Amino acid sequence: MTIHIGQPAPDHRVEAYERGQRSPTDFSLSDHRGRWLVLFFYPRDFTFICPTELAAFAERHEDFLHDRAVVVAASTDSYFTHKAWFESDPRLADVRYPIIADTSHELSRSYGVLTDNGATHRATFIIDPTGLLLHMSVNEHDVGRSVDEVLRILKAFRTGALCPADWSPGEATLTSDDDWLEMVFPQVTDPALDALADAAENVSFAPGEAIVEEGDVADRFYVIAAGEVVVTRRTPEGEEVQLSTLGPGQFFGEVGLLAETRRTATVRAVDDVELLSLDWSTFQSALEESDPTRRDFAEIVKERTARVS
Repeated sequence: MTIHIGQPAPDHRVEAYERGQRSPTDFSLSDHRGRWLVLFFYPRDFTFICPTELAAFAERHEDFLHDRAVVVAASTDSYFTHKAWFESDPRLADVRYPIIADTSHELSRSYGVLTDNGATHRATFIIDPTGLLLHMSVNEHDVGRSVDEVLRILKAFRTGALCPADWSPGEATLTSDDDWLEMVFPQVTDPALDALADAAENVSFAPGEAIVEEGDVADRFYVIAAGEVVVTRRTPEGEEVQLSTLGPGQFFGEVGLLAETRRTATVRAVDDVELLSLDWSTFQSALEESDPTRRDFAEIVKERTARVS
């Protein structure tokens, strides 16, 4: 099987070693949909370079979790070999992420990293919350990877923006307000798009802050330019249920405007969030500029309304 960037990542049900568990953990990579996934293969247990990489990922594990990423390691060794190594080598004492035991070689073969001797290449894969493969790097055994570089690439993808060479977190990207709005209104022509950007208000929210509340009057439309938001709704019993997580280039607030209802869900900032906010009249004008855009939004409203009903 040949894997390609931009396509769904291969998925298998696998066994894994997890510290503190008395037996193998059974899970599939798709169990982590809705979060970023960093999957890295290492050649073998009880080797020389591999423990330095495993320890380096453990040292930065909290940073990956902060970026809503699940870290999973894999080799073709068995669960019992993993257990013997990870519970005896002091260098691996802080490893808290799952270690897949790919004894069937199905996972490593599907990712194209299985070697002739039954080990794997050093390989790193970054998978987005929808299950698409966005990054892969593979190299021979003699050189260990840079965990800092893996984290930098993850952070760059999480911006959803155009990131130049050597971009670092906190630096400017190459994506403008016009670009974010064009992702949402692709049928709107340049002059109208410029006017839309001029009319948009830039607003920011801190982690945990509510942007819209279920039941509020619907008066604005939002495009996400940075950060992530979580969409929730309360059941009749008062339980808060998560509906989705949205990131850069995605939007919310259109349901109440187009269906002429109050807010049907609560949207809260997951981390620091930057938004482009359009009032009702500006949003309506953008739809009037393009009939295809209006039809697209009508379908989106149907889909999202069905999800919360």
